[in-house]
Amino acid sequence: MLRFELVKVVDEQLCAFHQRQTDYYQIEKLTPTKEYLINDMHAPDGFDQNDHVVYKVFDDDSLVSIIDYQKGYRYSMIHDQKCVWIGLFLVDQNKQRTGLGTKIINKFIDEKCQQFDLIQLACIKDNQKGLAFWHSLGFEKIGCSKYRDLDVIVLQRNL
Repeated sequence: MLRFELVKVVDEQLCAFHQRQTDYYQIEKLTPTKEYLINDMHAPDGFDQNDHVVYKVFDDDSLVSIIDYQKGYRYSMIHDQKCVWIGLFLVDQNKQRTGLGTKIINKFIDEKCQQFDLIQLACIKDNQKGLAFWHSLGFEKIGCSKYRDLDVIVLQRNL
């Protein structure tokens, strides 16, 4: 049974989860330290911190995923209360390609996105598994951008 647990502080469980996702963090070219994760939990400049949400996702009692999103944020830092921006979605690399990620995103949309018309996100261009995943869920490319020094593909899906 999937359940979402709101993250209020970066704890050891969350740090350990991120540090196990070595495939993703090799693509992102960084090591997810506790300090990095704490800094990453802030809303973008000009956006309300209360609209920035991070959930741990559990399958029974096992932490299998995290999802970080910003309500009211649209590509190019535009305020849009009908849009939600997924800043990060990670499924435990040992649980990928099992259908779990699709179940989590579908549950996220059903439970957390009822007031939105649009979901947007950026996927690192070199993250081929991630791009294939988002395309399989009906997300379409709307642009290209940069995240730090990485090329990213901006994707969206109407709800």
